[in-house]
Amino acid sequence: MVETITIEDLPGIGPKGAQKLKEAGYQDVMSIAAASAGELMTACEIGEATAEKIIEAARDKLDMGFKTGVEMLERRKQVGRITTSSPSLDALLGGGMETQAITEGFGAFGSGKSQLGFQMAVNVQLPKEKGGLNGTCIFIDTESTFRPERIAQIAKAHGLDETKVLKNVFVAKAYNSDHQVVLADKAKEIIEEKNVKLLIVDSMMSHFRADYSGRGELAPRQQKLNRHLHSLQKLADAYNLAVYMTNQVMARPDVLFGDPTTAVGGHILGHACLAEDSLIQLSNGNIVEIGSMGNQKVVSADFSSMAMKEASADGTFVNPDISEVYNIKTNFQIDCSPLHRFFVAENFGVREVMAKDMKEGDFVAVAKKIDIEGEIRPLPFFHVKRVGTLTKETGGEIKSALTGAGITREGACSAIGIRPRHFRRVLNGGYPASMEVLERLQSMSGNTVLYISPTVTHKHRDIVMPELLTPALSQIFGYFLGDGNFELYGLRFRDARQEVLEEYRKLFKETFNVECSITKMRTKNCYSLSVNSREIADMFRIMRLTIFEEVAKSSKNVVGAFIRGFVDAEGHISRERPFITAVQKNPLILRYIQQMLLRFGIRSTIKFNKGRKKISILRIIDRDVRDYREIGFTASDKQEKLLRHAMKYEAVFPREQMPVARAELIGFLKECAAAPAVKKKAGRKWVNRRELEAAYAALSALNLDGDAERKASFIGHLLDGSIAFEKVREISVRNNSSALYDFSVPVSGNYIANGFIVHNSTYRMYLRKGKQGKRVARLIDSPNLPEGEAVFSVTETGIRD
Repeated sequence: MVETITIEDLPGIGPKGAQKLKEAGYQDVMSIAAASAGELMTACEIGEATAEKIIEAARDKLDMGFKTGVEMLERRKQVGRITTSSPSLDALLGGGMETQAITEGFGAFGSGKSQLGFQMAVNVQLPKEKGGLNGTCIFIDTESTFRPERIAQIAKAHGLDETKVLKNVFVAKAYNSDHQVVLADKAKEIIEEKNVKLLIVDSMMSHFRADYSGRGELAPRQQKLNRHLHSLQKLADAYNLAVYMTNQVMARPDVLFGDPTTAVGGHILGHACLAEDSLIQLSNGNIVEIGSMGNQKVVSADFSSMAMKEASADGTFVNPDISEVYNIKTNFQIDCSPLHRFFVAENFGVREVMAKDMKEGDFVAVAKKIDIEGEIRPLPFFHVKRVGTLTKETGGEIKSALTGAGITREGACSAIGIRPRHFRRVLNGGYPASMEVLERLQSMSGNTVLYISPTVTHKHRDIVMPELLTPALSQIFGYFLGDGNFELYGLRFRDARQEVLEEYRKLFKETFNVECSITKMRTKNCYSLSVNSREIADMFRIMRLTIFEEVAKSSKNVVGAFIRGFVDAEGHISRERPFITAVQKNPLILRYIQQMLLRFGIRSTIKFNKGRKKISILRIIDRDVRDYREIGFTASDKQEKLLRHAMKYEAVFPREQMPVARAELIGFLKECAAAPAVKKKAGRKWVNRRELEAAYAALSALNLDGDAERKASFIGHLLDGSIAFEKVREISVRNNSSALYDFSVPVSGNYIANGFIVHNSTYRMYLRKGKQGKRVARLIDSPNLPEGEAVFSVTETGIRD
């Protein structure tokens, strides 16, 4: 990409500052704009405020804001493709290896990963009419795999000058992971100068695996790898070049069990495959629709420990061309493309499965509990009107001053913003007026000294507007969302239980220092709570636009109070069985509540648009009713039912069905010579929690290794982890005309959408040896291409069909 703005053009950056940035590897404005403050602080040894100022200036100089779909389409027209010299492989990749993207090739030794890289290093130098980009290549060699003689051999077969081709391949050997990262960062120094259009990393993970051994170092390894992948993607985007990286066949670094042919390093780019209104769980607690996702931190699953962790997300993608959508239902439900991948439990492990291949009865991964610390959320400043009164003597002096100045009553009222009747009462009867009105009156009356007494009346009270979102205020907001209404001068709530309104009257007094009135309705068997305050009503009008975000980002007790208030208004608990319901006309509200309940490990279901009135119903049943005790009810009769159901369910909770087949578990126990903790039961295919706990106890008493240890570890994490596996109850397919969305989650390659743990993907090819020396490339993932295979050969002259 050609930059027309130089670093020296940035405000506040002189020649010395520009030189310091360039020495740190920031050669252009784009590289600065794409950097984080932490990266700039470390590289240039400057303070955080200075780093943020420099980055903000760079971003202001460039067009880094939102773009329309038309503009993005124009940018896509700049994408170039490099031929692989195999027409079938080119077809698999949609015309060749794409720029502005990372393509990953993984496979066993001898599968042709490096050979493809050698071929691409030559082909990128071809003219565009022959499938090249008239560019050069950077080759980062991490395993001493680079062979210049092989490059020369391929170049000769193409009729190219071997020496010239080799001169256009810039090779750097990385000796450890730090060196590898530095080389990728330094690459920007020569990309524009040498017209680099392809960057090869062969291989991606070898140094990371060597430098970070053992599970104790998994977290720092993944964080470092995450930054490295981001750096490569920035290069691809900023300079319109292609990145090709190779990987070996193994489980992902953060997964102990699963598909063994998964590539090292996870997934980099997104596969556009979820409906626009899919709710994404961010790591700060906020819940956003995928259509409005930006470069944010999300909650991601670590299947090695069945735990949740934070992961970086970037690069939202839109796909308008998916003609059908799969609706997957468990307790949760989600709309996705046929090729979208989920995670299912199978044979004491986890494997990926596409929506189109999923079956009813499969156990699919969902979030069981999401632990988010949250923060204290400050509220916007809300002005409270203060009032005062004048003494009769002061009122008389003002009259004389205005008469002497020739100011009429009508003129004075117009100037200070008060009605004539109110003006007369303020001057004659000690009637209260706002401090603003009295101050304007003093200014108009010249040198008259006003004796003003601050006043508190039933109508004009000393209201306190809260500065922070507290549990009490959060509960009030939840109750208002469920059953509150705006009145002309305040708010109104109605409830059949007077004790509930009494509790909320106390909360209003505690939070706003305001007295509220409760009256019995004449025509209905319920009570009404009135809050007579325009200031409070104005606050609720403003806050209702952002209340979900503010609550979700807060600590757990604030979230719980909000849910308690909402269910107080809209909820019901059955007398006969553990069954809580909450109804709402707006299904989006229930979907947000469903996500928030996961902070307490409470799973729920939603039935959408039921009945003539199109009411949606959120349901909490059985085990999750027991866990709802942490939130509770305000109504004493509902709370009594809740506690009774919870105590009764304690006895049946261990019978919860688990995603482990009975026959497989019995066979595994026999293989390990463990105590027979599980028995055969006719018609019971799956074991329950109590049986699985007994089996794990028997296995824990043994010294297991290898695959047996892996299986036992899976069972242990399944029992105690934050990930659950729910049965797929229903799968339906419908026609689609709307755009679908996805985004990139480097390294971990998954995120939480509508409660499901879903997979994001990239251009990934699985390479393997075929018959008679052939190679088979299978396109596993792509943002815009279907799965498929291509067969090619590695010959003396390079890659051929």
